[in-house]
Amino acid sequence: MSKDYLALPLAEFIADTALKSPTPGGGSVAAVVGAMAAALGHMALAYTAEKPAYAAHAERLRRALAELQRSSGDFMRLMQEDMAAYEEYAAARKSGDADRQRVALDRATAVPLEMIALADAVGANLDEVKACTNPQLFSDLQAAAILIAAAARAAATSAVVNLKTLPDRKEAERLDDRLGLMLARLSRHCDAVTHYQAAP
Repeated sequence: MSKDYLALPLAEFIADTALKSPTPGGGSVAAVVGAMAAALGHMALAYTAEKPAYAAHAERLRRALAELQRSSGDFMRLMQEDMAAYEEYAAARKSGDADRQRVALDRATAVPLEMIALADAVGANLDEVKACTNPQLFSDLQAAAILIAAAARAAATSAVVNLKTLPDRKEAERLDDRLGLMLARLSRHCDAVTHYQAAP
């Protein structure tokens, strides 16, 4: 059973990732990167929101701050769920119970897809506020966009592997199409942020 990394230092998570152990693995690391991306975006907007010069954007910034804070927490939850899903799937495969394997595979596929959907929402959030972010903090917003895109692409590697083994091929194709759409949309949002020229 995985450790409760939410209650442990980040250094322990990093050290355990390097061990010869399947968890933490790519999915849980992707979730941590997603959480950091949302947190970094939150930091940039927190500094912006307190400036009188951005009072006209107060409501938009308040909403974005709340969504980014919630997203960071959701990514941390998904970090734990990804490890639990992998461990259950590994146990189910050894059990020989076909029903248990099917349920476990569905969950192991759903978790990274949820990460990608969450990353897509974070990317849209960052894109929405790019024009009303303090220029002195804009490089942090851009870094957040780069990281959230990386988190989604990393999560997608797990999702694609699992989709290939889903028995219901029609459902697998539907989910694969959805995955592609989300990644494409996220890429557009993140490119919009990273290529935006903030006013000096």
